[in-house]
Amino acid sequence: MTRLLLFTNDYPYRTGDAVFVEKEIGSLLERFDEIVVFCHARDTSAGMGDLPDRVRYGGNLFEPAPEDAPRRLLEWGPVGLLLTAAWHELRTGRLFRHPVLFAMGAKVGITQAHRSAVRDAIRSGDDVVAYGFWSMGGGLAVPWLRGVRARVIRVHRYDLYEENAPGGYLPFRPFLFRRTDRVLAISDDGARYLRRKYSDARGKIAVSRLGVFGPAEIAEHPRGETVTIVSCSAVSDIKRVDRILAAVRLMAESGEGREVRWVHFGDGPLMHDLRGASLNAPNGLSIDLRGRVDNSEVLDFYADQRADLFVNLSSSEGVPVSIMEAIAHDIPVVATGVGGTPEIVGDSLGTGRLVDADASVQETAEAMEAVLDAADGTYAPRALWKREYDAMVTGAHAAELVRGAGR
Repeated sequence: MTRLLLFTNDYPYRTGDAVFVEKEIGSLLERFDEIVVFCHARDTSAGMGDLPDRVRYGGNLFEPAPEDAPRRLLEWGPVGLLLTAAWHELRTGRLFRHPVLFAMGAKVGITQAHRSAVRDAIRSGDDVVAYGFWSMGGGLAVPWLRGVRARVIRVHRYDLYEENAPGGYLPFRPFLFRRTDRVLAISDDGARYLRRKYSDARGKIAVSRLGVFGPAEIAEHPRGETVTIVSCSAVSDIKRVDRILAAVRLMAESGEGREVRWVHFGDGPLMHDLRGASLNAPNGLSIDLRGRVDNSEVLDFYADQRADLFVNLSSSEGVPVSIMEAIAHDIPVVATGVGGTPEIVGDSLGTGRLVDADASVQETAEAMEAVLDAADGTYAPRALWKREYDAMVTGAHAAELVRGAGR
């Protein structure tokens, strides 16, 4: 019996990475007899979604358990791996700079891998592969696992670009990549970063893009007098939603007579500030802050209403799933050229226009107006989605890479 141990951050809880994992789970089930899911969920308030047949929940590794006591972890296997990890950190000069963060990360990974539910899932399977959907959170367990045929790690943004991490450090990267049989990067930019920074990852890296499902056909909504601009993200420092507000405000105040409607889906720590800044919008601008909603509500909006432009002004990204969903509905995009975003947005790709990460509000507004004013047929974003970001294609590719790891 082939068994996949899938380590996530949130799935099967209906938040966080559920929207990503659900796109791959069907393809993974076509290649494994059973999937056991272990998550690292800090917030379980959204509740758990329904699991497909042959997928079972192994437990939330974030929740403490009596078996996590340090004295119970002092077996030769974990201790030997810890010494190996520490040696690689020492050899690369990382241990002296970040001893506390290394120790904290190692403790989390060893504790997760040592859980009886995890070890039982390994012992009771004939052919077991471990797949960390992230290289942080739930994925920290993967390099410490023993008895599996192969270990696979997927890297995105926060768990990849080390200079953007707290303290400029991600724990035991050389050890992680040495112990991993395959590393899935969601973008070409991510793959280049891995090859440049981590020699232990070279030869194991494969680009495996995330994808989204899209409609078989899209409804034609006629162009109206009011243009609708949509954004979808957390409201946080990195996502810089306040810059979108500044740009749509400038467009409405420009005197061009354009009626602008801005709809934002998503919530976050800066939502209160955003709501305050949205008060007293100028004439010609209507603002609709939807807050946190189910992903289905965003997709229903795209299906039922015309969206003229999608905007993402993040300072750091992997390849945004929100942009994939927009282009699947043939919505052109203006976005900052950070991370893997240039692989999905650009005039040459027919999907929209990039702006510099430090572009001024004026430059951003001008780019948005240029895309809105472009002649019909200038942009055909759905064509790129069909080629490279359709989850039917990306999910099958990822599942094949996971299944074949270690062979």
